[in-house]
Amino acid sequence: MKQREPIVAIATPYGESAIGVVRLSGLGVLEKVLPFVKIKGKIKERYAHFVKLFDEKGEQIDEGIMIYYKAPKSYTGEDMVELFLHGNPLILKRVVELFLNNGVRMAQRGEFTKRAFLNGKIDLLQAEAVGDLIGAKSELALKSAIRQLRGDLSEFIKPLREKLINLCAFVEASIEFEEQDIPTLSKEEILQSIEDILTKIENLLSTVKTGEFLRKGLNLAIVGKPNVGKSSLFNKLLGTQRAIVTDIPGTTRDFLQEPLNLEGIPINLIDTAGIRRSSDPVEIIGIQRSIEKLNSAHLILFVAQAHEPLQEEDLYIYSLVRDKNHLVVLNKVDLGLWEGHKDVFKDFVLVSAKTGDGLQELKDRVLEAVGRNVGEGLYISIRHANLLQKSLEVLKLVKDKISVEEVSPEILMLYLREAQSYLDELIGEVTTEELLGEIFSNFCIGK
Repeated sequence: MKQREPIVAIATPYGESAIGVVRLSGLGVLEKVLPFVKIKGKIKERYAHFVKLFDEKGEQIDEGIMIYYKAPKSYTGEDMVELFLHGNPLILKRVVELFLNNGVRMAQRGEFTKRAFLNGKIDLLQAEAVGDLIGAKSELALKSAIRQLRGDLSEFIKPLREKLINLCAFVEASIEFEEQDIPTLSKEEILQSIEDILTKIENLLSTVKTGEFLRKGLNLAIVGKPNVGKSSLFNKLLGTQRAIVTDIPGTTRDFLQEPLNLEGIPINLIDTAGIRRSSDPVEIIGIQRSIEKLNSAHLILFVAQAHEPLQEEDLYIYSLVRDKNHLVVLNKVDLGLWEGHKDVFKDFVLVSAKTGDGLQELKDRVLEAVGRNVGEGLYISIRHANLLQKSLEVLKLVKDKISVEEVSPEILMLYLREAQSYLDELIGEVTTEELLGEIFSNFCIGK
C-alpha cells in the first residue's frame, strides 16, 4: 500500500440535507485533522467519535461524528478520515477550505476510487462499476452495476486470461526445453482452448449494446406527419397526459422529452413536432428540431395511420428513417387497416393509442431492438467491447492460421501474448495515466 499526499472533498451531493460528509485520505490525514477537533478519549480505528470542529482562530464550525480508518483497512487503502457533519453547504465548504489552508489538496474527480484501484483494493472493472452504480438510471442498471462491483465481470474475464497465460507457458516451455521430455499440447488441444475462449468472448460482446443503453439510456424518438397520433402514443407509453393532444394539425410545435423505464431499460422518450411543409416560422423551427432528434435517436418509431393510404409527407419522412434503426408503427388500427401498407412495409406494428391495443407488442419490439434476453446479467461497456474485440480478432487469426498451416511456437506465443495483453488492460493489470484519467474524470469529486 502506498500513502499519497492528503486530499479532501465533500462526499455528499451539494444542497441542504441532514448530514454532509467531508472525506480525507492520504499520508498523515489524522494529524491534519486533530488540531481542529476536540474529542474525548483516545482515537480508535473504525470507531464513531463525537467531535467538535474548530477553525484556526478557535471558533466552532460544527459538531458531528468522525471516523478514522487506518491503512490498509479503508476504502482507498490509505489512512482515511470521514467527518459526518450537518448538511449545510456553507458548513461543508468552510471545513474543506480549513483543510485546504492547512496542507491538504482538493481531490480530483474520482481520485478516492482511483487510489483504491492503485492500492489493489479493487480492480479496474470494479472501479468503473462505482461510477455506474452512482449514475444508474433504472433498477436493472443498478443490479448490473452491483454485479460488476462485487467482481462478477472480473471473475468471468480472469479465467480467460489465465487460460491464455497457461497456453503461453506450454508454448514457451516447448521452445526452451525442446530437447527434453516435457508435457506439451497438441494442435487440437490448443485449438480447443482457443475455441472455448472465443465462445465466451463472443457471448460477452453480444451484451455491449444493452450495456450502453443501461448506462446512458436509449433515445427513442417518435416521428411522423401531423395528426397521426404521435403525442397520443407518447402519452400512452408514459401512462400520463404529458403532451397536449388535439385534432388540430401541428399542435406539437417543439419536441417533448420524458424518462420512461421499460422493464429496467432507461429510455429517453421523445415526442417530435409533426414533419410537413409549413410557412409558420415557429413550426419550421420545431420541424428542424424534429429532424435533429431523428438523426440522434438510437431507435425511431415512425408513425403513420393504419386506416388510410400513405401520403407524400409519410413517404418523405419514411425516406429519412428507412436506413436508420427504426420500427414502423401503424396507429389508429381501431379505425381499420389499409391493406396497401403490406406492399410498402416489410414489417410493422399495429397499435391504437386510443384503446391501448398493440401497446404491449410495441414495447416488446422496442426491447427486442435493444437486445434480446434483457435480464440481471453482465453488460459490458464500449471500452470493454473494444478490448475484447481486439483480443477476439487476434485469437481468430491464430485459429485460422493453425487450422491451415504449421505455425512456429515463437510466432504462436507472440499472438497469444497480444491477445492476453488486451485482457490485461481490460481488468487493469496494465494501465496508462491517459486511460485512468479518462475513466475517473467521469466520477464526482467526492468519490
